[in-house]
Amino acid sequence: MVKTTTKPVPAVKRKGLIGNLRKFRENPLNYMVACKAECGDTFTTDVIVRKLFVTSNPEFMRHVLQTNNKNYIKDISYRQLGLALGNGLLVNEGESWMRQRRLAQPAFYKKRLEGLFNTMVNTAERFFDNDFDKHCSNSDSFNITPEMNIVTSDIALDTLLGGNRYGENRDIQDTIKEAQQYIVRRIRYPHTIPWMHLNGTHRRFQNDIKRFDNVIYQVLADYRKSDEDDNHLLSMLLEARDEDTGETMSDQQLRDELITIYVAGHETSANALSWTWYALTQNPDVYQKLKDEVRTVLGNRRPTIEDLRTLPYTRRVMEESMRMYPPAWAMGREALNEDEAVGYRIPKGQIIFLSIYNIHHDTGIWKDPQRFDPERFTPERVKARPRGVYMPFGLGPRMCIGNNFALMEIQLLIAMMVQRYDFELDENHLVEPEPMVTLRPKNGVKVRVKKVPQQLIVNGQ
Repeated sequence: MVKTTTKPVPAVKRKGLIGNLRKFRENPLNYMVACKAECGDTFTTDVIVRKLFVTSNPEFMRHVLQTNNKNYIKDISYRQLGLALGNGLLVNEGESWMRQRRLAQPAFYKKRLEGLFNTMVNTAERFFDNDFDKHCSNSDSFNITPEMNIVTSDIALDTLLGGNRYGENRDIQDTIKEAQQYIVRRIRYPHTIPWMHLNGTHRRFQNDIKRFDNVIYQVLADYRKSDEDDNHLLSMLLEARDEDTGETMSDQQLRDELITIYVAGHETSANALSWTWYALTQNPDVYQKLKDEVRTVLGNRRPTIEDLRTLPYTRRVMEESMRMYPPAWAMGREALNEDEAVGYRIPKGQIIFLSIYNIHHDTGIWKDPQRFDPERFTPERVKARPRGVYMPFGLGPRMCIGNNFALMEIQLLIAMMVQRYDFELDENHLVEPEPMVTLRPKNGVKVRVKKVPQQLIVNGQ
């Protein structure tokens, strides 16, 4: 039974009839940062028909995501994502979600993912040779963000499906990108949905999803006809069986999980990498220390899975980048029943906005949080921090199933790119966060790149 409480929730002052709504739509990240400065780490604001409950209080967030997680489901924005993702793990709820999670989990065990490491290396090397090296031939700056999307998309497809055998990766990328833009607009501007049905936008979205589905179902059909025993995620998911019933995933379930893994995986990693290059090129001392570690450990040779353990500073750079610029910058939940957290009453049906960006920049938790400092992630400092204040992959039972995959991929790509290239930021290009489904750099990150002369690093010089 929920306790009675009279503790008032601070409320953001309403600015005109739709003033708060307009600011929220224009830039929800900046709006939430400003509201926290005004009201503290927990507050309500009128941005939709009913009040939105916003928090970056660590105890409150643990309560929703972990302690009493069964009382909270994904909010309506996730149900919009279901138009593309179907009933995959990101969208699914209840007993159906638990069954799917049990089935999919073995494919994402750390030891099994390590078997995909060489595929990641091969895909990255192909990308450098065929795509990225061309930027080294002139002194013009270029946007590195689309390039990071290409390499993480290639890695996602190669590790998911066992290679680019069923069509061009770029076509799939473009299809999914257009579908995402459609869904974001539905979430931000729901009043335009009827017009989207009238002007053909919804039809184009359906055609985009149909093209992706055709690729996936062809892959499944061909794979079942073959005798291949490939080491990729699709084969692991096909092998998965429910421990209680012995059932495997249906084609529809496999399709939903594959598109979820692809969409939720490659763009978050690409954005994390883009923000990393931005942070490194603005912090030369950190960048130099990273170069020294990577070039000493790797020299000119191909990385191995064991190298990730001997590149601790590289990992800390990655972790600090995801603290400052968390790709999953916020999460939404809806209360199934009335509840209480940290003394605040939570009504049944209340939408709760969990601000990961705000908790990652809280001055009560992080000293000088706007400073890029990988040393925050030394084992001693991690141990000394309160639980649940760093959550780039969420928290609790619904923590991102692909977190180990993403960490391995991002650390590897940082190391391989530092091994081969030197980056310099284009200072004339404005870089600012754009909070879409993920936190991406608005207009990208422009850099200049030079290839590192390989003879200089043979002995880790």
